[in-house]
Amino acid sequence: MVKVIVGGAALIAGLAVVLVVLGAAFSIFYAEYGFHPQENARSWAALTPAYADSTLCQRCHETEYAHWVVSPHEAVVCESCHGPLRAHAAETSPDAPAGSVVIARVPDGICATCHARVTGRPLAFPQVELAAHYAGASCLWCHDPHDAKALRPPDIPHSLDRLPACVTCHVPGGLKPVPAGHVESSDAVCRTCHSRPAAVVVRP
Repeated sequence: MVKVIVGGAALIAGLAVVLVVLGAAFSIFYAEYGFHPQENARSWAALTPAYADSTLCQRCHETEYAHWVVSPHEAVVCESCHGPLRAHAAETSPDAPAGSVVIARVPDGICATCHARVTGRPLAFPQVELAAHYAGASCLWCHDPHDAKALRPPDIPHSLDRLPACVTCHVPGGLKPVPAGHVESSDAVCRTCHSRPAAVVVRP
């Protein structure tokens, strides 16, 4: 009878230890991950905002804003492509020194995030095969992201008969400079974007 009582007491003591350990573990877990709505709100409110509303961009970028706000990209806020800009907006206030903040050029990868052809993406959504859609050219050469329109590259307005390579004249600082960022390419590559209309007469 004594053995049974001692064994039962040991079992109860063992269970008590297990419950204490589990209770302590649960308390730690709950303190870290439990439901604390007030603390959660305080934590978020204590963070320094990094993003600004797109209307703040309008202050200095009226031209781009006017195009964007009536375009299909209107639902895509400025910082979706340009990144967090609250500090930029603050530092480029009227009292900030000119050129105090430089915004990096938006990479083509940003455009591809939404517009690369993906199986399952709605067919009505503008998509391109990146490997075939003017491979090697920057998206921004032809597309203005603020109004979501494609700008057709200009046609070649002159004859190509007995002329040197395009880059002889069409380079930065050349006879007919190309836009900033336009890479030097072979004539064949130039002709993939810039066609020569049939009306141009080839010299004999």
